[in-house]
Amino acid sequence: MTKMNEAFAVVGILNQHAGENINKPTLSFWQDAWRRLKKNKVAVVSMWLLIGMLLFAMVSSFFVSQNQANAFNTNEVTRYKNLPPNIGLPIPGWNGQSKQPVSSDTTNPYEQNDVSQHYLFGTDTLGRSIAKRVIVGLRISLLVAIAATFIDLLIGVSYGVFSAWRGGWVDMVMQRIIEIISSIPNLVVVTMLALVLGSGVTSIIIAIALTNWVNMARLVRSMTLSLKEQDFVLAAQNLGESPVKIALKHLIPNMTGTIIVQIMMTVPSAIIFEAVLSAIGLGVKPPTASLGSLISDAQNMLQFYPYQILIPSAILVIVSLAFILLGDGLRDAFDPRSSEE
Repeated sequence: MTKMNEAFAVVGILNQHAGENINKPTLSFWQDAWRRLKKNKVAVVSMWLLIGMLLFAMVSSFFVSQNQANAFNTNEVTRYKNLPPNIGLPIPGWNGQSKQPVSSDTTNPYEQNDVSQHYLFGTDTLGRSIAKRVIVGLRISLLVAIAATFIDLLIGVSYGVFSAWRGGWVDMVMQRIIEIISSIPNLVVVTMLALVLGSGVTSIIIAIALTNWVNMARLVRSMTLSLKEQDFVLAAQNLGESPVKIALKHLIPNMTGTIIVQIMMTVPSAIIFEAVLSAIGLGVKPPTASLGSLISDAQNMLQFYPYQILIPSAILVIVSLAFILLGDGLRDAFDPRSSEE
């Protein structure tokens, strides 16, 4: 028997307690979500792009004012109008040369009009710098979208949590109100507010906020209905916590991920909606520039000066696409099961 014991050797962990140790560090919900988000390279690039644009939009207000973007000299319009983009490098389309509308000859309007200054994105029909107007337009479009989304967040979350928490006939009446608001076209609301408040940034923000909070309220209500039956919420009720504390400490923190994803999807829709309103004349007042108003003003020049409409359109597409891609990445990071379905 002793010979058989000597023939066998212990394989594996010698210490029994060592096998029960957890070598992988524990991660919180937000740390785990950030770990998964970093694996999505497209979402990370979109996130840094949006951070850079937001910082640039805030900093640009100190060196590119709205008055500078709108100002032009009536005596120098013929000299500075419709200048092509010029970055000072021999790159076709960006070297200050353009073709005449009535011929195929390539000319240099900067040399013809004795213009020494280089306009990176060219000028419009009044000789105003398109680069400055795009910067101001991006700032106004982001301001409208973020402000409207913030109001949408406050109204939608409060309305959805209160409706689901009370339940019964209160929930039924509040949901019927949502259905009535949803049945009213957004354009009707914007037109009414434009008649009362006048067309401008304020009326657009209020119009978007009054119509877009419905989706947020429905989403928050459905999540509150499922969360309020969980054990930790029932335990908080038995301990005597008020409904407000339960909502702030237990309900809303557990749906923060879904709310953030919904915000990322709401901001681009608000930007596009503002651009549509500006394009049909219900947006910001001239000569104030937004991305939508720049696109609308350059429609008649598309055939002869396409850069005047392509540049603000490209900025609008990039910003909207970045928000959408980041929203998709956040959705997969907060709910890994969604990417597997």
